[in-house]
Amino acid sequence: MRFNKQIAVILVLSSLLLSAIGAAWFLFNENENTKKVNAFQVTVYIAKQDIKKDTLIKNEDIVKMEIAKKYLLEKPLLINEVVNKFAKETIYKNEMFRKEKLALKLGVSESQMMPSKHNSYNAAYSLFQNPNYSLQKGNIINIVSVYPKSKSRDNMNYTVGYVAKQINVLGFLEKGKVVETAFRKIKQEVKQKGKNNKDTKYEVIKVFANEVVLDISDEVILSMLSDYNKGKQLWMVKTNKSVPKVKEKKIEPMFIIVDNNTSTKKIVKMAKKAKKRKRKRVYPYKMYIPKNRVETKTAVIEFSDTSLSKVSQKATIKTDLEGQCKSQKRLLIGISKKIHLRSYPSLNGKIKKIVYRNYMLPYKSKINKNWYEICDGKFVHKNEATIIDYKKAQGLLSGIKTNKK
Repeated sequence: MRFNKQIAVILVLSSLLLSAIGAAWFLFNENENTKKVNAFQVTVYIAKQDIKKDTLIKNEDIVKMEIAKKYLLEKPLLINEVVNKFAKETIYKNEMFRKEKLALKLGVSESQMMPSKHNSYNAAYSLFQNPNYSLQKGNIINIVSVYPKSKSRDNMNYTVGYVAKQINVLGFLEKGKVVETAFRKIKQEVKQKGKNNKDTKYEVIKVFANEVVLDISDEVILSMLSDYNKGKQLWMVKTNKSVPKVKEKKIEPMFIIVDNNTSTKKIVKMAKKAKKRKRKRVYPYKMYIPKNRVETKTAVIEFSDTSLSKVSQKATIKTDLEGQCKSQKRLLIGISKKIHLRSYPSLNGKIKKIVYRNYMLPYKSKINKNWYEICDGKFVHKNEATIIDYKKAQGLLSGIKTNKK
């Protein structure tokens, strides 16, 4: 049987055409599926209003909303993972709830006492007629003694006098342990009767410190305890007056021992130099906006025919980095003294730019658990910058002009 070449060519071309159509159809379906997945609406829960640290989150603090899956950077929490939890730190309005900011129980936070100028005296709250549990570490109080003028019950006129003024509050003790505040809330499990109750229920209880630690002198301690033992009432009064700081003049020995050959001007100059103190650097809030770049590139075209001359063409390429950064609504804030912006997401990446603490960095996405890509294509490590709410950042930047870097 004679083989027909034309029929063979037609069959080969037909098979190639069918393969191309099949591949195109497969890619089209994959693209449509990807679009559907990205456009899929996911239920997320956000804060209805600002929720302060150590606050118990309830149903009325939560708003339910739908958002496209492609805009989510992490897995959203279910409602039972949010309700009846405590906020580890402030959760701002319209912020999505995350595990990192939620806690089931609140323990006693680690704290330290402020340094004392006189004596660190632990005064039990039971010593005072009106214990003030709204005090914070560093507050100033006055201690007042109240006692009757006469012992007659018919004439109970009282005399009031100060025991001490402007006493600094160094901290608080709760069952012998140092705590940050005089009063706090904790969440504890409620024991329910019956074995059929599977849902765990919690209640919020208030815990008060037993003692307030005061910075007072020996005379004030003796006077206060003497009044209390005599049956007088001690009152604790919070005041806004600050304790005046005593300026201590530190004179080095070289300013005391003066040689006859040393001039007075030199001594004064040395004394002024010794009094200078190092000022702490202030890090203002700034928005990171890079400058646009203009590059000119030249391309050379060579022809296989050597008789034709080479042709070169120049092209000017402009990058709109400023527009890219201004359009981003997701922000990072610098938390270290120096923030290194690198060429690629690695500590070995070349440092392209250095900015400082409190810089707002618009970012595109989180590359992995350690790195963010910012708006102009550079990369920053999570230890140097952290996510900040856009509205909060705008509030911090209000009244501050944008600096181009």
